[in-house]
Amino acid sequence: MTDHNIREYIKSGWPFFGATSKGEVLARYVPYGPVYRWQQNSMIPTPLQGSDLLWWLQASDEDDHLG
Repeated sequence: MTDHNIREYIKSGWPFFGATSKGEVLARYVPYGPVYRWQQNSMIPTPLQGSDLLWWLQASDEDDHLG
């Protein structure tokens, strides 16, 4: 699944499971449920949802390009 696909699924609310190009694993298990991310051997719900989560992903992508 590409970064674009993940962003589209976040916006649509449909279930998905995938890793971003940076290796961040994200998943939604039920329609319009919370998005989970992999951290320290467990999937935890993200405090960010929808457009906030998209902004967070975009900001982390930009941080990688600054270094």
